[in-house]
Amino acid sequence: MKHTSWTKFSLLVGTSIAMSGCILDDIPIGTGYAAKYLCSGLWISQIDEQRLTEDFIAPQVAPLPLIWKIDIDETSHTVTVRDRLFGSQNAKTAYFREGLGCTLIHDKTLEELDRQIPYEMTYPNTDYQSLWPAGDAPIESLHPQFDHTLLESVIDEAFAEPEGVTRNTLSVAVAYRGELISERYSDDIEPASPLLSWSMAKSITATAAGILYDQGVLMEDADVLVPEWRDDARSTIKLQNLLQMNAGLDWNEAAQGDDPDQGYGLFEVPDMAGYYVDQPMVATPGEVFNYSTGSSNLIASLVQDKVGGALSDYYEFIQNHLFKPLNITSAIVEFDATGQPVGGAFHYLSTRDWAKLGQLYLNNGEWNGQQILSEEWINKTLTPSNSNPLYGYQIWLNTDRGFWPSLPASTYAFRGFQGQIVMMLPDYDLVIVRTGVTFNNEGASSTSDPAGIQALALGIIASLQPE
Repeated sequence: MKHTSWTKFSLLVGTSIAMSGCILDDIPIGTGYAAKYLCSGLWISQIDEQRLTEDFIAPQVAPLPLIWKIDIDETSHTVTVRDRLFGSQNAKTAYFREGLGCTLIHDKTLEELDRQIPYEMTYPNTDYQSLWPAGDAPIESLHPQFDHTLLESVIDEAFAEPEGVTRNTLSVAVAYRGELISERYSDDIEPASPLLSWSMAKSITATAAGILYDQGVLMEDADVLVPEWRDDARSTIKLQNLLQMNAGLDWNEAAQGDDPDQGYGLFEVPDMAGYYVDQPMVATPGEVFNYSTGSSNLIASLVQDKVGGALSDYYEFIQNHLFKPLNITSAIVEFDATGQPVGGAFHYLSTRDWAKLGQLYLNNGEWNGQQILSEEWINKTLTPSNSNPLYGYQIWLNTDRGFWPSLPASTYAFRGFQGQIVMMLPDYDLVIVRTGVTFNNEGASSTSDPAGIQALALGIIASLQPE
């Protein structure tokens, strides 16, 4: 780049920074976000680098792409993102480990992270002969209960790009009465592609806690969850409070701007659960709903402590007690630099495997004659909390049709950032999965639906013919 061009570039960057207020503070979070997202997208989901950087990452961290420098090392499986203003000061490196996904290394060496790897990794064989959910054979025939012409047109609309929204739909799958009846993927996504959960991971974390609850190992009302809380008011926080997002700790679920606890807790610290543990109490536990990725990270850490404490212990537990029984072959749980599971955000599963988790809940915890989760825990999970009737145990509810006004009140879902959803509709015996990287170009609110989730569900219901 010539000197005159660099001068113009610097002026453009300076103007962007001046107009962006907190962008200087956001740069370290942005470089971490970009490194982690690109690393996982490349080596877990196998998505094209250009699409990842230009379509998925850049809009989320603008105007950082004006000044970022990205280094991808295919040999060491690392991605480093820095900015051209401060060089290495804000550089973040994410490291890919087979079966464990990507981790921001922070102050760790690659050798230190490698020592966390379980001695035995799980690499299940995929059954391409049996139909879902037993295997991954293609759908053989049209389901007679559906108007498939209407169904396909509804799914067409889910992949459309309406004005004011960038949907980037990656996949849609529909299961009816325990049978996969339709699925579709964008051009670069396969049925076996593991896709990012964002906050759908929270529902998996609650499931892991429920398994330990059923074993009598982890109780909702256990005293003093964290040793650091023993001698202060936080000792009154119960597991139930963490599950219902009403622990009363100070937390701002924001990725950027003023006081971005979520962004800082995911991309700036090596110990994600520890960052949440250190927050002060600002409300009485049980009284105030405050959605918090940190809360979910702590739940996952508590589960890990109960099953042995090491990364390998949690890996073995979640594989043997949840993924293997459901024949889930694609699941990758990512860990922070300390070896704790990122229970609030970073899980990757194929669309078909997300649907299996939804079916488990629709089955009231039963799978092939085995009770993976007790009906008692399922009922607790789906009971509205006093602090928010639209939230149970890390699952969103449609109590009094308060979330999706046109869908049954019994509807519930795993939900994640940018339009990730596994929706259960017990009234119709349906599980719907939708994944994507959706941006509302006209601004968003907590009740907006730029991904068109409710319309998709209503269309699928309309295509279901009376018996």
